[in-house]
Amino acid sequence: MFKNKSHIPASVIALGCALSLLAGCGTSNTSSTNDSNASSASTAAPRQGGDLTIGLDREVQTLDVASSITTQQPLLILSTAVYEPLMKAGKNGTVEPDMAKSLTANDDATEWTLTLRDGLKFSDGSPLTSKEVVAHIKRLGDPATKSSAMAQVALIKQMDTPDDVTVKFTLARPNADFASQFTRTLGMVESTTAKDSFGFPLGAGPYQVSEFTAGSSVKLTRNANYWGDKPYLDTVTYKMIPDADSRFQSLKAGDIDLMWTESAPQFQEASKDSSLKVVNSPASMSMVMLNTKDPALSDATVRKALAQAIDRNALNAVVNLGEGKTVDNPYALLTGLAPKDSGYPAYNLDEAKKVLEGKHLKLTLSCENRSDTVQRATALKDMLSKAGVEVTVNPVESANYTATIMKGDFQLADFMTSVLSDPSGATYLFASKGPYNFTGFSNAEADKAIAAASATTDSAKRAAASATVSKAISEDVPVLWTTAMNSGFIMSSKIAAFPDISHNTLIEVQVGKVAFGENQ
Repeated sequence: MFKNKSHIPASVIALGCALSLLAGCGTSNTSSTNDSNASSASTAAPRQGGDLTIGLDREVQTLDVASSITTQQPLLILSTAVYEPLMKAGKNGTVEPDMAKSLTANDDATEWTLTLRDGLKFSDGSPLTSKEVVAHIKRLGDPATKSSAMAQVALIKQMDTPDDVTVKFTLARPNADFASQFTRTLGMVESTTAKDSFGFPLGAGPYQVSEFTAGSSVKLTRNANYWGDKPYLDTVTYKMIPDADSRFQSLKAGDIDLMWTESAPQFQEASKDSSLKVVNSPASMSMVMLNTKDPALSDATVRKALAQAIDRNALNAVVNLGEGKTVDNPYALLTGLAPKDSGYPAYNLDEAKKVLEGKHLKLTLSCENRSDTVQRATALKDMLSKAGVEVTVNPVESANYTATIMKGDFQLADFMTSVLSDPSGATYLFASKGPYNFTGFSNAEADKAIAAASATTDSAKRAAASATVSKAISEDVPVLWTTAMNSGFIMSSKIAAFPDISHNTLIEVQVGKVAFGENQ
């Protein structure tokens, strides 16, 4: 049986190690400095009070986590403040308890027992018990809610509540990675009976919504009924500034105190500025999805040649300024699961030309209309052109990009994701019936191996199954792997306390642990 421990990797939970979950509030993960990746840090002690302003990289129309918008990695610093999750992401792919006291499984990972902390309350003071957890999950599973978590809920066969702090889950099939699903939508418990004045379900996080302007800003104030330590900051305001350059200029001008970015040039510039501090982690993987149903891309030989035309090391040097790393399989961020040799086609321009030259391929590469993604798409275009492929870059507004991909309205699509921060990500992207399988990839051997990895708690068997999945993907080439790049935050050096995320595969920051320094 899985016992309780302070750090549980999604892979270690899955391995069935006898570990115990941390019973505290998780403050051990918060440090006043992050020397490993901060250019400078306030030496002042963290203080209570202050008003923090954060620059977000996209516009938000709703805070309801059922929409999945605010559970995307760049927005977790907002959603977790209001809807603190039952479990939280930790170092090196770990999963730790947050509002949950523990989450344990039986030997074959078909039954899981969730134990809540005592005294949990929503922001209006109403109790958050096991029944509210079940109601939240049922709402996510209701087709009328149109939640992206429906696929996760569908794997739950039965939920029982023997008492106010216990939920017993019986799954339709073994899932050794079940705990990781409670770090985002499934674990961000929303009230199903009460809403705030803006129409959003109440949460139980350290903050509550006091102001909201769709597509513009959100303001949060402390939640007096929060179960944990009193958050440092009096208020947190989030400004929606989609343009990365504008966001960075706002930070340097002092209009905001903290910003999300995935821009290597911005990280490098900030690291040389004594008034700023960098906190990041290689927690986002980039790839190019190929629509295998498109006639131009239906031949695996052509897809392999496209892969051979991409110099990933050069791409990393140009786009990530050498600060990322090349990847070639869905487990590249996960210690113990990434295969030594995935079988993915190595860069070989001459071999690519033998297949592609003379075919007169004309392809459209869609990407988000952001400077960093357009830069990456342009670099890919240039590489493919050397192999005789004519590529048109098609920038799509960020607000419409997800819908474009979900509709399959693309040939090539630049895709950057944090879904692969835990082993279950391969299920979503590469299982034949995976909810995020936008490429049309379907491979019986891969499906069998994905199921086998999810069903076992044996580390060697999981690694072997992951290797099988990786090789099947490499043979069929539904995606062109590129790099993992640094993602994270640049902030004013006046900030004295900020969680250390340098070893995280999922960046999930609780803003209640962020603080200004004394006299700042």
